[in-house]
Amino acid sequence: MPNLRRPRILIPAAIAIFAVAAVAVLWVLARTELARGMAARMITERTGLPASVESLRLGFLPSPSLDLGGLALAQPPGYGTEPLLSAQRLRLELPWGSLFSRDRLDAVELSGATLRLAVGADGVPNWSRVGGVAEPSADAAPSESAEAEAPFTDWFLGALAVDHGVIDYRDEAAGTQWQLAAIGAKAEDVAPGRQFPLELSFGGVVGANTFHYAVKALARLDTAAGRYEATRLEYRGWLGGEPLPLAGAELTGKLARATFDGNSGQGTLDAGQLEFGGVPAAFDGRFDLSGEQPAGELKLVTEPFAPRASAVAFGFPLPATADPAAFESLQVAATAQLAEGVLTLDPVSGRLDDTNFEGSAIPGRRLVRLALDRIALDRYLPPAATARAGPAQSPRRAATAAQKKQTLEEIVAGLSKLDVDLELRIGEATVAGATMRDAVIRVVPEEPAVP
Repeated sequence: MPNLRRPRILIPAAIAIFAVAAVAVLWVLARTELARGMAARMITERTGLPASVESLRLGFLPSPSLDLGGLALAQPPGYGTEPLLSAQRLRLELPWGSLFSRDRLDAVELSGATLRLAVGADGVPNWSRVGGVAEPSADAAPSESAEAEAPFTDWFLGALAVDHGVIDYRDEAAGTQWQLAAIGAKAEDVAPGRQFPLELSFGGVVGANTFHYAVKALARLDTAAGRYEATRLEYRGWLGGEPLPLAGAELTGKLARATFDGNSGQGTLDAGQLEFGGVPAAFDGRFDLSGEQPAGELKLVTEPFAPRASAVAFGFPLPATADPAAFESLQVAATAQLAEGVLTLDPVSGRLDDTNFEGSAIPGRRLVRLALDRIALDRYLPPAATARAGPAQSPRRAATAAQKKQTLEEIVAGLSKLDVDLELRIGEATVAGATMRDAVIRVVPEEPAVP
């Protein structure tokens, strides 16, 4: 009687041997010049830009993986010779159950990547050339066109890890340049509409300023609708460079919610808290990136703080005063608006020691308008100036006209060093022991501010 069990054993064994042989062949072929060329051509077809791959490896355990080394994507013509994107290593890990699906990845690891963004002198950005500049074919079937343009709506990424990333940006039209470096990111279970934990760290250089920050948040992406959200956001970092001193200043804080709508270009910042240079504050904001120039509004209210310590942290120590208790406490509330490239602070209000103030400012035009309810100016004069005023400082003696004039001249001389277009209105002021009401002090810089 024939033995039927032996073929049953041999068939699975043959399949296993064939699978191992196939894996071995694929593993060897993946390391050849032919495989690297095929991978580079696939990237070129998707991006419309020449690509190159220095090394390619395939893995099969515990799940299929693709490891690319020395990946480079060339710049579009006219944007220089350095690659648009270069990466030391890109590793993709796929689940066995959806091996041929483009919508699911178990893991993505990106290391040593540099993205070079550029805007040409004609105002055209290089990223607009990714994918080619050819218009879609007129005779293409509508269903095919719609299918090609349809966004992913059911994708999943198990884990994302980015380290040692760099984003380099230059705008030849505006003459600006900045860089983010040491970029690191971690995320898990990323999918459309699903909240997931995100950790992000980076450093950067913008002009004469340097900074580095670390951020944690719960993020949510809706790529099909172009909506993005972060909640329970915490950040901590450092900012240095002009006008801050060499040691810089620490910035920490929280943000209840941040949103951005890619279709409208608008976003919000809700229920934020920060502490910068020893100044605690709460803030809310909104911004609009849809126009030719960014626009937005930020409302900020500080808690009472000691301005002398914060002024030292910011590199502008306050001078010694006749009254050591002067500049003991300051609280500020301000609304900052950015429109058509002009930053305006209006209104600005607060309290310095016993003085309430309100006004407005346009920093770019060095324009300041300020109104005080009352102030004892003698407190804020240098100690030497108070000593020269002599007996007139006693509240029981009236100051002479000469003493009062000398004191006012010293105050105006100190304000003129600020090099701003200043109008200061004071409801009631104590000067050299005398009281003035409804005073107006006007300071005009050498180069008048634009009205």
